[in-house]
Parts: sequence; structure tokens; C-alpha cells
Amino acid sequence: MSRNEPNYLAVIGDLVGSRAMRPKERVEVQERFKAVLEGINRDFRDEIASLFLITAGDEAQGILKRPHCCRKIVRRLQRGLAPTEIVVGLGYGPLTTELGEYAVGADGPAFHFARQALVEAKEDRKAYGRAIVREVRLHSERPLLDTVVDSLFLALAVIRSHWTEKQSRMLSLLEEGRSAKEAAEALGVPLSNVSRTIETSQYREYELLTESLEVVLQEGFSCDKYKTNNSLTKN
Repeated sequence: MSRNEPNYLAVIGDLVGSRAMRPKERVEVQERFKAVLEGINRDFRDEIASLFLITAGDEAQGILKRPHCCRKIVRRLQRGLAPTEIVVGLGYGPLTTELGEYAVGADGPAFHFARQALVEAKEDRKAYGRAIVREVRLHSERPLLDTVVDSLFLALAVIRSHWTEKQSRMLSLLEEGRSAKEAAEALGVPLSNVSRTIETSQYREYELLTESLEVVLQEGFSCDKYKTNNSLTKN
């Protein structure tokens, strides 16, 4: 693999349990899936190399120019599809096909890594059931960096797994960039309710982990000193 080949981040998302849904429910979820992807394509257009689209009824894929905004895209998928869950595989590497407007038909190490990551994330969930909330996994040629990213994604998922539905609605507004006052007004609750939820939900720790993850995604893949030998493997 040439060092001169440009690298991209392939993203593959797979809905959880959609085949077990009733037909009407599945259609509704797929419509929301499509709408969320359209929003991502619009709002992250400058960071997208090939647009996101549904490639099968339960799966979607897209290609990012760089990894740094993938956390925000993953959260947009999770929030837009809730309560339906989605598992995401990320793969960082070159492509062997030309970039098209949409990611359909794209191939190469980036997609091979993403597919492997998706399979392993789903295997984790199957093996451990609700005892593990693995939602995202990354594969690249830098397994140590992959492990750091995977661990931060997992830590964020663990914190969110303890939020109630009411807390999730409130804190999602904060994640979107609204102030506590704006969140309170949007939900029609006292500002003190939002402040109390922030304190009891580990949201400040969640913000710190989010910042750490975004720094790693921003800086880690741009620095050759982080690249490790391909023979290394993750646990």
C-alpha cells in the first residue's frame, strides 16, 4: 500500500433488530433513516467525499475526507433513529475505486476495515448481550489508536446507557449546541431541572470524554508517529 495514496474514512451503519420489526414499523424506521442521512449529507457536505445513502434496507454507508467529524455524524444517526439502535463500523485507509457522488460501489482497504469493524462490534453485542453497549468500532493500520478511539466511544455509550428517556431528550439538546436555558425553554421546564439533570447524569464527564475523542480523531490520524506495525492486534 503506497504512502502516497490518500486515506478516507469509510462509514457503515447497520440498524439493530430491524428485520424483527412489523412491516409498518420497519417502513417508518427506514423513512427516518433516509431523512437523517439527507440531513447529514446537507450539514456535513464539506467533510464528505461520497454522500451517505441506504445500500440495503438495514444498512447505509458513506465516505468522509477525514475522521475528525465522524463522532458528530454517529451521534446524529443515533439521535435521529432513537429508540432504534444502530451499530457503526469505521474504516480508515485508501480506496481502490474512484470516488463517486454516493458511496455505493466503493471498495478498498477503507471499506474492508469498516466491514471488519462492523462485524466485530456486532459480535461483541451478541456475545455479551446488554452487558456491553458497543455501538462503534474503528479499524485502520494503527491498532493502538483504534483501541483508544474504540474505548472513548464505548465510555460515552456507557454513560448514555444510564440516562432515562427524559434525560436523553434534554441532554441531546445540549449536545446539539443549545444552552441550558434554551433547552429548558424548548422542553417547557424550569432551568433548575436542566441544571439538576446535568449534575446527576455525568454530563460534564461526558463532555470531557467527547472533547478527548474529537482531539484524538482530529490529531491522531494526521501524525505518522502514531502509526504502528501491522502485526499488532487489538484485544
